[in-house]
Amino acid sequence: MKLYIMKREALEMLKANLSVVYGKYYTEKTNQWITDICGEDPFIEFKDVTEFKLADLNSDLTPGEIDLNNCKILYEKLQFLSESQASDERLWAGLAHTTFYDYMRKRWGYGYGKKPKSAEKEAGAIQTRFFYRYTGRSGFYRNTLSKCWWVGHNTYDPNNNQNHFESLDIIGSNDLNSKINEFFYNFTFSSNPDVMAAIIEALRQFKDEGRHVLVKDHIRPAMSYLNAVGGSVVIDCLEKEEITRIFTDAVDAIMQGDVPTLNLEGNISAEEEDIDYSDDENTDAVDISDVPEVTLGGKVVIRNIDKETKTYKYDMVNGMLPKTVEVFTGCKVGGVIEIMGKEWRIEDVIF
Repeated sequence: MKLYIMKREALEMLKANLSVVYGKYYTEKTNQWITDICGEDPFIEFKDVTEFKLADLNSDLTPGEIDLNNCKILYEKLQFLSESQASDERLWAGLAHTTFYDYMRKRWGYGYGKKPKSAEKEAGAIQTRFFYRYTGRSGFYRNTLSKCWWVGHNTYDPNNNQNHFESLDIIGSNDLNSKINEFFYNFTFSSNPDVMAAIIEALRQFKDEGRHVLVKDHIRPAMSYLNAVGGSVVIDCLEKEEITRIFTDAVDAIMQGDVPTLNLEGNISAEEEDIDYSDDENTDAVDISDVPEVTLGGKVVIRNIDKETKTYKYDMVNGMLPKTVEVFTGCKVGGVIEIMGKEWRIEDVIF
């Protein structure tokens, strides 16, 4: 099983043109289209490893359970990666567009029944899932594959021979994306394994007591409180038991309707407020920005006042967009274009 990285030039070109090429993720079952667009092989072989498979998408697993299993699989199978290599966007973009290209399409419904929204939303979602949308930690904790490796890396215990991922199991699959943001991204102090172990111990205690701790209602404000405490003392210098006590006391106070001593609102970072937790949610609400746009790979269905219907494939031929379909560039469903002196309404864009 070969692992590939994506060449920097190809990566930058694809990211810069996602609003134009996002339809390809819906229509193309293989990644040949990337080579066609780039004009050369966009990948470089990185390493040959023993073949492995990611979590079964045809099972009854929830999205959170799929990601949790993939955290274990990806870290165990790619444990040889250094932190520097695992931070490299080219690696995860390469894997998402080669070895796991079909898996990624199926995981997010591209070509498997999902209906495209606006170009802006589609480009943003693909950039987050297949590439890094942002730099640094925010990039590799949002990318579908990268975040799993990093969560596995930060929860793997080589000394626990019964269950190397016991900490991850305690975190649990429920609302996993939100937990990843709170535990591994929003607060830098949690990158300290001793601090993380203390928080995991608090979660273990709540679990043993049968108390249901929610991310938004309990974990998030408790983490913010712990961060605020860090403004007075160096969290990293506290004993594990003390950190666990501070965290559990904060959750207890919140559950009882009390407010922990420090002002939480003033200590929530702008980054934290801007986090999008919607990857695994069913967002059926429709607004005007969700109207499908004509994009490469799509079939454009048009109808005129005489109820004549025609279908055009909006795609490149020999690296060029045919003049007959240039009229559709930048158009959306519901838009009106003119062909051969007649007005036609765009009825649909099929992927």
